[in-house]
Amino acid sequence: MMLMLHGRNRRRAVILCAAFLLALVGTGHPARAHMTHTVREGDSLGRIAAHYLPYTDSYTSEELISDIRALNALSSSMLSIGQDLTIPVVRSEPVRATSRPKTKDFAARGIYVNEQNAGTGRIFDLTRRLRSSGENTVVVDVKEVKGTLAYPSSIPGVFASVSSCPYSIGDISKLIDHLHKMDMHVVARVCVFRDRLMASSMEGWRYSEEWVDPANEDVQQYHLALIRELIGLGVDEIQLDYFRYPADGRTDTGVEGKDRSDVIAEYLAQIHDLTSAGKVLLSLDMFGIVIWQRSMDVSVLGQDVQKIVDHIDIISPMLYPSHFGKDFDGIPNPADEPYYFVREGVQRLKNIVGDRAAVRPWLQSFPLRITAGFDPEYVRCQIDAARDAGATGWLLWSPGNRYDEAFAALEDMHVAKMAEKAALQEEEQGGSVQESDANWHFEKCLTPGFPGQLLPPVDGPAVRQLEIPF
Repeated sequence: MMLMLHGRNRRRAVILCAAFLLALVGTGHPARAHMTHTVREGDSLGRIAAHYLPYTDSYTSEELISDIRALNALSSSMLSIGQDLTIPVVRSEPVRATSRPKTKDFAARGIYVNEQNAGTGRIFDLTRRLRSSGENTVVVDVKEVKGTLAYPSSIPGVFASVSSCPYSIGDISKLIDHLHKMDMHVVARVCVFRDRLMASSMEGWRYSEEWVDPANEDVQQYHLALIRELIGLGVDEIQLDYFRYPADGRTDTGVEGKDRSDVIAEYLAQIHDLTSAGKVLLSLDMFGIVIWQRSMDVSVLGQDVQKIVDHIDIISPMLYPSHFGKDFDGIPNPADEPYYFVREGVQRLKNIVGDRAAVRPWLQSFPLRITAGFDPEYVRCQIDAARDAGATGWLLWSPGNRYDEAFAALEDMHVAKMAEKAALQEEEQGGSVQESDANWHFEKCLTPGFPGQLLPPVDGPAVRQLEIPF
């Protein structure tokens, strides 16, 4: 039976199908290629996969092992010396991602992905869902408060007495490259002064049990080296978190003639010089409460908006309603007033910074302290507030990356926006939405591309035989 759709229902169906298919695949056009590996003594699927992983479009060794087994019809992991295996390599050199420069008024709209999910295909599942509603940004953890890096790097060992640490992202260049192919703006989140690893292992750096000293020259040089490396790896933006002193009630710095806000602002200026030279954006996460600029908050944390605004491209206030205390601004439970706190926070910050820096708030995508119900409308309410207050985009935060309510809100908003656009187009053209528009979407969607597609070897000129030294 054929279902006939007309008018608004037909437009909605076309929009949903096109958006889903466009998000399902990447936009790249990888050439089909393969090579043959002859099994040697000591070889295992894990060892073989680890060696060839940089030359394939698989993201993890587990994915590549699965692809090798499928291509070679292997029923077990047992290999025989002399056995030939087809390996789905697609390049002769590892991926080298390149930053995509943008101006500070780029309206980034996206989500945070923790390092555990960033090290698996889960990040691409989340990105496809995000992309299907027209959003454009993924924030990836590269250094969390525990202090270890999420990717392999030699820099910690150069500056400190730490051995190699476990990491979740095996090939960060490939991750960045794949996200770029999905038309994502890639933000590297770096937790700076809250660093449990260095606080515990480097006595001279230690400020407290979980914090390193923001005024320490070695601490500053270490993070400059990390940021320099990340710029070289191809990220589009560096996002600084915990770029402040702890909320410990103190105001001292150990540096004569400098208060905490001086230390923070002067170091931020050094970082901004570095990111500007690399044509990479620099953003700063800021306590929502700091926007109210109460003198005690500023003197303890060291985040003085007036001192830092000229050394930053974007300020991202963390305007989670749940993080404002009971009766703040006369509201009994701030978590139940999302529109008010997001709008008020963005407006206050914009009044301080003017056009010297963009304001892009972090929004709440978790149910903490909400009694009125956490649902898609709660998320949409915050997005509306950010827009109404003049924010330059927004970011959604869920520590565990549980975005069901957020994605439902975004998809509804996207469908409504596209339907409105289609209706205006139909009115202007005096007819229906052009079939060619829908066909273009479907042709673009069905183009092969990574992530998530294994292209088996085929006969003919489309296949390249590559040689990778083993």
